[in-house]
Amino acid sequence: MAELLKNEIDVVKIKKLTGLVKQLKPEFDANEFENAILDGSWPELGLKQRVRKLSKQLNRSLNSSYRESLSLLQMVSVEFSGLFHFIFADFVELYGLDEFEASMQALALFTQNSTAEYAIRVFINQYPEQSKQQLLIWSKSDDAHLRRLASEGVRPRLPWATHLPWIAKNPDWVRPILENLKSDSSRYVQKSVANLINDLSKTQREWVLDLAETWMLNACTETQWIIKHGLRTLLKQGDSRALMLMGYGDVSHLRLSDWQLDTKVAIGEKLHGQFNLTSNKPMGLLRLEYALWFLRKSQVPYRKVFKLAESDYQTEYRTFHLQHNFKPISTRNYLPGLHKIELIINGQTLQTAEFTLTTMSDTQNT
Repeated sequence: MAELLKNEIDVVKIKKLTGLVKQLKPEFDANEFENAILDGSWPELGLKQRVRKLSKQLNRSLNSSYRESLSLLQMVSVEFSGLFHFIFADFVELYGLDEFEASMQALALFTQNSTAEYAIRVFINQYPEQSKQQLLIWSKSDDAHLRRLASEGVRPRLPWATHLPWIAKNPDWVRPILENLKSDSSRYVQKSVANLINDLSKTQREWVLDLAETWMLNACTETQWIIKHGLRTLLKQGDSRALMLMGYGDVSHLRLSDWQLDTKVAIGEKLHGQFNLTSNKPMGLLRLEYALWFLRKSQVPYRKVFKLAESDYQTEYRTFHLQHNFKPISTRNYLPGLHKIELIINGQTLQTAEFTLTTMSDTQNT
């Protein structure tokens, strides 16, 4: 089993933190701090709860003004990275709202070794125009971490974070930031910009498609990558305009034959299938996907699309193989029963079929 993320906030790092703080502030009571953190409730706390508990206890134990505490934490923070580093930006989120300039300087530092994408959001909500100007400055920075923060911080549907629905309703607010980053050279930043566009596509489909169409008129390789990944939800939905923008054309010249698919597969095993595609000319740019309809208790099945293959095929014949792993995962429960699968090419469903998903015991008994 994979290690739980919350275990990144562990005793070893907490003791390292208290030791570093003690060096800079001798009157800091390290034992009291550690005992307050590592009480009986600690083992049951999740990642964000552990981060928040550390932030609050730091504020109590440091017993200083915000600026004094922040100065100390900025010096300490450079000794940490990853998830544990979240505590420093979280401290700013909790206690720095009335100190905009000092907090922005701190978040610019903290995002170097981890991220400040969660903390910046309270400032965006409280000071939207002031925050926007800061984000625009960061979007032109030579530092990729700051450029990424400029886009990641304004994602309306950022995982683990409070959503920003007013940005989802008014995407023009982030347009200047997007324009500054649309041809960014860093893949780290490109992914963030694409994620922001993908978020917006879920509420502002036409706005996003208009933006993509404008950008594609004179798009460099970096912009093309951002557009394609930013349109991924619309592409999976088979949106005709998104498909056209990405060059996925008509598939009427294709012929599908020799379709084969397992009629039965057990939970924990893999579903296998294959088929042939033929054409009277080079098949061209194809995006091959398959959609599975998963059963749910007392609800209609839900449809999820998976990528199968994608390329510019210059042949007139090709065999494709399909495989889906039904190994249980934490984000999806499999229910035995009759399931449906669709084969999708350039947004068009060319084949549907059914198969039975069974429990392992059912398979062994047959």
